[in-house]
Amino acid sequence: MYANGDEWDTNQVFGFDAEFDKDTLSYTLEENHFGYPIASLLDLPPSAYTVQAELAVFKEWTRANAPPTFMPTSCVSKDGSNGSYEKPDGTVHSKPIEWNGEDSLELVLEAVIPDSTPASPGCAGLGDGVDSDEIKTVRIKSTMLSEFYNETIELEACVLLPFGFSDHPEARYPLVLANGHYNPKFNPGGEYRTTNPQCNEDDGYDCVAQNYAYYLHKNWTSTDEGMPFTGSRVLLITMNSPVPFFDDSYAVNSESMGPYGDALIYELIPEVERRYRGIGQGWARGAMGGSTGGWESAAHMILYPDEFGYALSACPDSVTFTRHTSVNLYENDNAYFYNSNFKRTPTPGYRDGYSGVTYPGYKTAYGDIITTFQEMNLRELALGDNSLSCGQCDAWEATWSPLDKETGYPKRIYDKATGVIDKDVANYWKENYDLANILVRDWETLGPKVSGRLHFAVGGSDSFYLDNAVYDFEQLLLSEIGEDHGVTFEFGAHQGLGFQHCFRGYEYDENGEPLPNSITRLTYPQDVIPRMTETFLKNAPEGADTESWRY
Repeated sequence: MYANGDEWDTNQVFGFDAEFDKDTLSYTLEENHFGYPIASLLDLPPSAYTVQAELAVFKEWTRANAPPTFMPTSCVSKDGSNGSYEKPDGTVHSKPIEWNGEDSLELVLEAVIPDSTPASPGCAGLGDGVDSDEIKTVRIKSTMLSEFYNETIELEACVLLPFGFSDHPEARYPLVLANGHYNPKFNPGGEYRTTNPQCNEDDGYDCVAQNYAYYLHKNWTSTDEGMPFTGSRVLLITMNSPVPFFDDSYAVNSESMGPYGDALIYELIPEVERRYRGIGQGWARGAMGGSTGGWESAAHMILYPDEFGYALSACPDSVTFTRHTSVNLYENDNAYFYNSNFKRTPTPGYRDGYSGVTYPGYKTAYGDIITTFQEMNLRELALGDNSLSCGQCDAWEATWSPLDKETGYPKRIYDKATGVIDKDVANYWKENYDLANILVRDWETLGPKVSGRLHFAVGGSDSFYLDNAVYDFEQLLLSEIGEDHGVTFEFGAHQGLGFQHCFRGYEYDENGEPLPNSITRLTYPQDVIPRMTETFLKNAPEGADTESWRY
């Protein structure tokens, strides 16, 4: 999740859809074009502004289950560096111009964000398609997705080979999937680098991250007893699956996005295992990730229980919609306000989790509400209608909502302008993507496969209120299944360590003190993979290979 543009120092934006062709010479921003935070151009006060126009180019998609539909060409830049879902490669923009808020203004679209410039770093960071001895790229044409989109759709995995891969040709390896957002460079929760970084404390957190990337390499290649990967040699992979709605598909089947869950699990992962001697069985696969990747990891375990043997779901997006961030989609009438007879209390969207963030004229305190859920959604509405802003709330809607067969767009879970919840769509979410509801509903078949294999961790004050759904998940299991449900839950206290978004579980330094999120987010493999392999060994079927990879 991201709060880009939702903070107190947000800029003003107006947006509208326009058809573009060679005969179109100009567009006019009208008073009825929607804006955020100020909704109408008429209400914008005279002042000194810097103004820039952008044209995000859409293409016509012809999905198998929908009429031809114009949607973004992409929600990412291919190099993964620009950090803005709204500015993919090919976006056209004007030069910034000073404006007083009153006079007429003309902006000329004359510059294009370069296509793949800077070029993709590739999985190994050496350039697109250039692999190293340790990190390999697997890119395949997906038959399932190509049929759905009526054009060639590729899937990509970045693969870190286990140390000693070439020296142990008889070995067959478990596979660990590190879920997360689109990243052309291998990053399983901390990058991987083979050289000691030449940086110092003056370089700030970037130097910390580089050092931990090097620590991962040192740990990965160590054969010393007690090191995290000694006796736990695995294929460690990340996957990229951007869609027209977001930088990531959420790795599940979706009416609007297509069969990404099946394609990733039944096409891409088996190809990785085929090329690099994976065991290729569910007991020897694990998933881990935080935020978007946390939800995906839990979904893999619950929706594909025969294909995975372990999942760590850290700070996951809403795992039940009794609390979709701060909103109860089943009982609330409106997503933007709590139910009440005589008052309208806004539902919060994002709170400060670090204390001391400085905005003009104010320094935040821990827990300060930075934006409401309504504001998050209105910003997306200004950036694109029909779930096409490439923003977070629209991405959830595109993933979990049924398709409107007439328009070709996802059905709204709530009216984007007013917040009124569509209960029919909410029920569709419940039956198909409410992971807590699905697990309890289908406990007779899912329980034995999930118990002891599914693990949640979330900060007790998650910045996006994602702890609410995890709490509800645990309470539902306790009330409906009992204390022996076998799913673990870990909630991080504040303790001044930033245990908000995205807490992945306690990890301690040599003095027994808990490490902050800023460090534990860089050490997923070292902490999680040894626990995964213990579970693999415990649940391996008779006759399975539990030895060749344990060197």
